[in-house]
Amino acid sequence: MLSAPSGSRGTLMLGAAALTLACVGNAPAWAAACMPAGETLFGGVDAPLVVDADCIDPDYNSDTLVIDATEAKTLKLPDGGTIGYTEVRAHWPAAGAAQQAPAGGQAAKPAIHSLVWRFPDKKLFRNRFFQQTYPLNIEMLNVVDARFAFETGGGYTVGVNPGNPAVGFRVPAAAAKLAKAYARKHYGTNERIYGYMYGQSGGSVQTIAAAEGTAGVWDGLIPVVIATDGLNTHSFAWGALYNLAIPAEKRKAIAEAAAPGSGKDIHAGLNAEERAVLDEVLSAGFPRAVLETMQFSLGGAMFGFGSVRAFDPGYFTDFWTKPGYEGANTPAFLKAAIVDGTATISSVTRNPQGVATAIVFDPASMPALGSNGADGVQFTVVQDGTANPDKGDAPALRGKLEGTTFKLEDGKNSPALLAALASGSKVRLDNRAAIAMAFYPRHSILENGNPAYNQYRNADGSPRYAQRPKTPIAIPLLSNIGAAGGIVQSGRIRTKTIVFENLYDGNSYPYVASFYAGQVKHALGAKQTQQMFRLYYQENGIHGVFLDPLPGKFGTMTAATGGTLHQVLLDLANWAEKGIAPRASTCHTIDPMNQVVLPASATTRGGHQPVTRLTVNGGKRAEVAVNQSVTLVGRITMPPGPGKVVQYDWYLGTPDAKFEPAIKLAVPKATVIASRTVSFAKPGEYVITFRATGQREGKQDTTTPLNNIDRVRVVVK
Repeated sequence: MLSAPSGSRGTLMLGAAALTLACVGNAPAWAAACMPAGETLFGGVDAPLVVDADCIDPDYNSDTLVIDATEAKTLKLPDGGTIGYTEVRAHWPAAGAAQQAPAGGQAAKPAIHSLVWRFPDKKLFRNRFFQQTYPLNIEMLNVVDARFAFETGGGYTVGVNPGNPAVGFRVPAAAAKLAKAYARKHYGTNERIYGYMYGQSGGSVQTIAAAEGTAGVWDGLIPVVIATDGLNTHSFAWGALYNLAIPAEKRKAIAEAAAPGSGKDIHAGLNAEERAVLDEVLSAGFPRAVLETMQFSLGGAMFGFGSVRAFDPGYFTDFWTKPGYEGANTPAFLKAAIVDGTATISSVTRNPQGVATAIVFDPASMPALGSNGADGVQFTVVQDGTANPDKGDAPALRGKLEGTTFKLEDGKNSPALLAALASGSKVRLDNRAAIAMAFYPRHSILENGNPAYNQYRNADGSPRYAQRPKTPIAIPLLSNIGAAGGIVQSGRIRTKTIVFENLYDGNSYPYVASFYAGQVKHALGAKQTQQMFRLYYQENGIHGVFLDPLPGKFGTMTAATGGTLHQVLLDLANWAEKGIAPRASTCHTIDPMNQVVLPASATTRGGHQPVTRLTVNGGKRAEVAVNQSVTLVGRITMPPGPGKVVQYDWYLGTPDAKFEPAIKLAVPKATVIASRTVSFAKPGEYVITFRATGQREGKQDTTTPLNNIDRVRVVVK
């Protein structure tokens, strides 16, 4: 534990050596504590903490930090070289103040938050650090690629593995500030250290909150594949509605039609009701191209269940009983999906400690499963006529139904529920909550200007569907509030911010990045927005950023965007440190169904990716005979400024899902045209991928490749 005399920042003990933080940090020894901005918010969430470069977090500071280990390590490079670095692992123990409450208002348990700092050799250090953040304890989403940070970026890295998702920006900020103090001592410098943080998906919630709620901790922030307020709840509900309304075989046909060169209409074979739901989901902003691969689940709608159950419990009764709700005027597809009945336990399997691991139901007592099977079904223990003997936040058993056996998820069930399981006990099988949640977006229109909800309004602006009672903070927003440290997104950023959004992403609907850009412009005005904000769209990028292409078939369908993110981080550093403004935001439009449309011209589009286009016999689809040749033409054009094309490669639709060896250009070029003829010895459909790689300095094998792909289809008969 760090100990300190009264009035000091504390002493960080590293073996026999001591680092006195008060001597090396920016903050004076008498720095004030970071204070909350107001009272507790609706939902039981703490008010945001006002965090700047100097204030001391009352819970996460040098006095409470425990250093677990320091170790000299070596990073091996692809060329055989090495980089030495010092790794510091530490944690803040659970003994601190209670964490902010998650959505649903339940107080979060105090949690251990683990830290890792990695400091490269001094010869590489360029007075900066890089940090990635995510609100769950998933290390790959809380660390930065070491080779990029050390070798390319000249910075150390900061990572936090949180003990619960309600960390907001507090813990990442505290970790960043203490790391600066350590770095000054470690490198023997009093020069300014610049910092840059990014966060993907749920981490984007923290990053946007940091942009709006802090000053002086970081010099630039990049929210990646962003989750705007309300999207977390409603996107899962829209996917569930799609799953509920459109049968599996028709969803498969839609996926095939959405693929490149299919020659098919995604609406073919749908009845009016199914077509309307498909258009509803697309108008919500779900990217049309991702219908090819996205797997939807009725159970996904339960993501927002806790908030609705806590703060709008009447919805689940109103939905099934009141006019204006779909459950009271049940469409055929909804009626076919309902599961509601009680099953009797015939036997319980227990582990050696006597804890239940599975239950078997009497087949004669099992209620019929609906059109969606067990997807979205809650298994609720009935004891003495009461459903949910837990009485708390665990209303249903967690596990998987296989036939008449329900396998309990290890370590995820309430002891009170497990104790109630016995031969002859009753379990209610019910998916009515999931079905109701699938329609919740219609009945909880957001009032923040999000265009996805225009489809739910009449011409005069009035809602088409019954609306839920107003609350101080809209209930669909609550899933973001804990991870955001109490910040409700407004666009009023205080730090240079670049939003990084991928277009082949069915989780972060791509239009929301443009929507947030509009919020920033509305809050700051056009001039200040230009000085503070950028938005870059990446074609064919998925929900998440990876430096290397993904393995398998999915890797032939998508572009790795991790290298592009790294380049944007470097541009952000130049913006903050040297005043070199980054490239203009990606030019784009939003069509009437909230689909993002990019210009075909690289010059007009801008951004960083190479614009990559592939044709087969002059189009996107060719139908030929066995052994009949087709002509493939790939064209790569770099936007002015981001760099040159350095290589390209081909995937010819083979079952092994492997690309041919890359063709590396001896002289990098701004534009490349590659042409070849191919033929196929067997009938079938071959989806061919042409992959391009650019790089800012025209170099090979770096941490900043700029990737894109295009695909065509060859039908061989």
